Amino acid sequence: MLKLLALVFLTISLCFCQDVTRPIITTTGGQVQGITASCGLFCSYFQFNGIPYAEPPVSDLRFRNPVPHRGWSGVRDASEHGANCPALSILSEYSGSEDCLFINVYTQNIIGSRPVMVWIHGGAFVLSSGDSGRYGPDHLVQENVVVVSFNYRLGILGFFSTGDTHAQGNWGAKDCVEALRWVRDNIAAFGGDPNNVTIFGESAGGVLVHYLVLSPMATGLFHKAIAQSGTALVPWGFQYNAREMARNIADAFGYPHDSAELTQLLRYTPIGDFIALQRSITDIPIPRGFKPFEYVPSAEPVNSPEPTFLTQRPIEISQSGVYNHVPIMIGYTSAESLFMVREHLLDSTVWNEFTRNPQFFVPHFWNIPANTPESNAVSQAFRNFYWQDRALGPDIMLEWTEFHTDQQFIYAVDKSVALTAERNSQPTFYYQFSFDGDLNLMKRRLLLTDFPGAVHSDELAYLWSMTDLPISPILPSNSANIVRQRMVRLWTNFAITGHPTPNSYTDLQNIHWAPVQGSDMTYLDIGDNLIVTRHPNQARINLWRDLEERYANDPFFYPYS
Repeated sequence: MLKLLALVFLTISLCFCQDVTRPIITTTGGQVQGITASCGLFCSYFQFNGIPYAEPPVSDLRFRNPVPHRGWSGVRDASEHGANCPALSILSEYSGSEDCLFINVYTQNIIGSRPVMVWIHGGAFVLSSGDSGRYGPDHLVQENVVVVSFNYRLGILGFFSTGDTHAQGNWGAKDCVEALRWVRDNIAAFGGDPNNVTIFGESAGGVLVHYLVLSPMATGLFHKAIAQSGTALVPWGFQYNAREMARNIADAFGYPHDSAELTQLLRYTPIGDFIALQRSITDIPIPRGFKPFEYVPSAEPVNSPEPTFLTQRPIEISQSGVYNHVPIMIGYTSAESLFMVREHLLDSTVWNEFTRNPQFFVPHFWNIPANTPESNAVSQAFRNFYWQDRALGPDIMLEWTEFHTDQQFIYAVDKSVALTAERNSQPTFYYQFSFDGDLNLMKRRLLLTDFPGAVHSDELAYLWSMTDLPISPILPSNSANIVRQRMVRLWTNFAITGHPTPNSYTDLQNIHWAPVQGSDMTYLDIGDNLIVTRHPNQARINLWRDLEERYANDPFFYPYS
């Protein structure tokens, strides 16, 4: 009896001695121990960082579909993020490890069942990670949601394809699917609801969100989607000539063009040699962003040896309506390509190249032969509309970046919204982020505050705590702080209910943001105020629609029906 009492006492003591700030969770791979992080005064949440969700894709697993992680013994310390995937920084510096397929979970309560928001980071498919230094969940977790982020393979390692069955491609996109499978199987243990998962991402992350909507491989793994500043229809987001990219890689290494030999040799090529091949953003040939980046999603052969992520062009899937029908939010910032102002500081040849090559103004996805009356008409129409065909130079800088914005982002996003609203059985919400304030970090880092509008990625600091970027504290009354509260509420409302304004909220100015219906392109402008209106940038969009309908040949963007 005394031994039994002693055992009970010891058990109770151990329970009370467990560090409540470092909870232990059991996952399908093993146990992980998190940490407690602060999200402000009297505000905290649990972080579980660097949880492996797939085996390191090295050696024979390189250029193959991800394999679920085999697990570990004991309790894994989840206080630190795992390694980033190999990448070339903007300064052409290599960092990262192929052992990089890690997932992070942030939750205020491990008891219960809360909506889940899974973030897919951007970075032109060659940069960045899901780490909390850039994507801190401090604001989102306070709205009673569980936040998840993760890494996926980048660049050549993530999107190399031979265009045939020897390297079918889309490895990074399939990592996203594997991460979502991990969420499905494990998130309940962290207080999340596996039956209420929202995927959201920005730039390349927004493109991947849209690809997941289009991919049958992701069916049932999420229930809502938010694509910010990117869809699968952007001109830089789909590689339609994977074999040419493979030949270029073979030539760079002096390897044979034969797909089987090339793939096998590349599986054992040192990682540093790969990264040296990848261009930094400033090394992309002119016209930058007008054509597909080299290493992005592509269509896989239908007879591929492993399960496929995508076997058709995204426009074909969008047009068919056969994809994952979920509530979706799609939008962009008002001055996406304003960063092109700084291109001229890095490359003084841009103006001359466009002057010498007016065909650069003709969208490649319209498949119009160069130097034909049709291509000349399109080129001239754009130059006349945006800057009245004045000579290219600093005096048309704002008009120049407006054309870039439409070419690289806005027309593709608008097209995606129209096609989705027409064919999706679930609501499609459209927005523009136009606010210009103290948290527009990209604009301020690029010293673009003399120009109007919100530049690409400017909305991120209105959702995330970005501690790896220097920023001065802002007062609660600052308009940027008010916009951040509205953004967080809109995004989490959508994740919780499937509607960004399910009820009237004082902090949302009692607006009702309705989904797009038919040709009525209702959208929300997120500026100093929240304004629901219709047909954003109508004159510009109408020009693109008209030129497409008149001149495009078998376009990647089919004419509106």
